[in-house]
Amino acid sequence: MPKETFFRLPKAKQQRLMDAAYQEFARAPFNETSISNIIKHAGIPRGSYYQYFDDKSDLYFYLLKTVRQRTVLTLQQVMTKHHGDLFPAMSEFFGKTITALVHGPHAALYRNVFLHMDFHSAAKMAGSKAPFLKPPHGHQEIHDFLLTSIDRSRLRIRADDEVSLLIRQIVGMFIQTIAYYYSNQAEGKPITVAELKRRGDQLLDWLQFGVSNDDHNHH
Repeated sequence: MPKETFFRLPKAKQQRLMDAAYQEFARAPFNETSISNIIKHAGIPRGSYYQYFDDKSDLYFYLLKTVRQRTVLTLQQVMTKHHGDLFPAMSEFFGKTITALVHGPHAALYRNVFLHMDFHSAAKMAGSKAPFLKPPHGHQEIHDFLLTSIDRSRLRIRADDEVSLLIRQIVGMFIQTIAYYYSNQAEGKPITVAELKRRGDQLLDWLQFGVSNDDHNHH
């Protein structure tokens, strides 16, 4: 997170620094970016930069947090629209968010995030040495909102730890679906957003209804 001195800057100067950060992190993978380029585009001395942020990753994750706010707002809107019904809400959320990530104003940044996440970034995104124990870094707000907004009467599970596990599974599926899109793009095998949405809906359907054939179950 930025230091208090950053928030005391005039809004225009804050925005100039964030614009420079976006330009740099959208240009190249995290480990190929530099503070030198950021301060050059922002027009600030290097010493001033360290009055605002501890290091490059500090700015990087703050930038991701700011661009993610639209995603959180979309989630809140679809959950309200569907009255807490998790699976139809997630289907609409996936569709809207996939379109925004792939074609929206921050598409270049997200492409680098999903294609070139190095170990340091991955560890910080996980927020834990055992990432399966808690929501990935950067998704805590989404997790906490869903935990309190889901209509649990529509589910066969009720306890917080069970619902929390379900949320982590859905968030993980979404991240994997986006990564699948970018990896195919990088390999010269582009897929359409419509195909990506169908894949996301298929995964949600499997999670909601299962994949086993009851007629062939062994008891």
